[in-house]
Amino acid sequence: MRSRTAKHFRYLLLIALNGVVAAQTAAPAGKFYILGMGTAPDLITVRAQKVIARADILMAEEGELRTTWADYARGKEIWEWPHSLRQFYGADPKNLQNASQRTLAEAMQKTRRQLAEKITAAVEAGKIVACMQSGDPMMFGMTLFLEILPPAVPTEVVPGIGSFQAGSAALKMSPPYGYDTNAVILTMTDWPGRVDLNEKLMASGSTMVFYTMNLDYPSLFQQLKRFYPGDTPVAIVCDAGDQESQKVVRSTVARFLDEVKFTSLPVNRHILFVGKFLVVGQARKDFTPRITTPSAQK
Repeated sequence: MRSRTAKHFRYLLLIALNGVVAAQTAAPAGKFYILGMGTAPDLITVRAQKVIARADILMAEEGELRTTWADYARGKEIWEWPHSLRQFYGADPKNLQNASQRTLAEAMQKTRRQLAEKITAAVEAGKIVACMQSGDPMMFGMTLFLEILPPAVPTEVVPGIGSFQAGSAALKMSPPYGYDTNAVILTMTDWPGRVDLNEKLMASGSTMVFYTMNLDYPSLFQQLKRFYPGDTPVAIVCDAGDQESQKVVRSTVARFLDEVKFTSLPVNRHILFVGKFLVVGQARKDFTPRITTPSAQK
């Protein structure tokens, strides 16, 4: 009996040891992260910092890791993607009639494919790949990486402080409160094929927030004048959230083009707010509630 018990114990011990060895030799789990880095260096989240500390590879748009986030890049492998990576995404280059556009579309398609292959190989090798993006990546960010990767690649998005949140904080007014409105529309410049054009969105009279990449200010304000009273307040927030360079420029729908030197605004570093919330705060329009009288009992 003792012999059988001893043998059984050694058998269980052997299984346990084999399990420990297997766990020690198994490849570490890799993962791909998209990190929202906030609109200023000190607005990065604790979660994003922890991911960066564990990351083997850092990715960012060309130039950003060596300037904006140089401190995080020390000792890390660095990958960069070109500014034009998103151009012609989703288009079939063969269907483009313009030769120069077709050439660029083919080049970007190839670059995206190569990046997807590199990320996949790194994650399968057990590495942590962190893609760093300014502000909050879910608002006009480069989430296309999640779409071009194979479904089996584990991914996670770490949200960041975006320019809408940081800009609202700079204004010290909450955009949902608009006296008689409480909707906020976040948008950007129109583009060919888009159906929810800004002019259609303006018809609601809601608060509008424009991400200003390639925004045509003269055209935009001609549209705004058709839907918003001339005294409707507007505000530009430059470098939202940056305690050293943040700047707020205020005007109205009617006076903006004359008062504001919009051609001198920092490219891709400002956001436009339009709406009554800028002056009315959380006050709401008075109304008389409808009083219903119960019908007389029969």
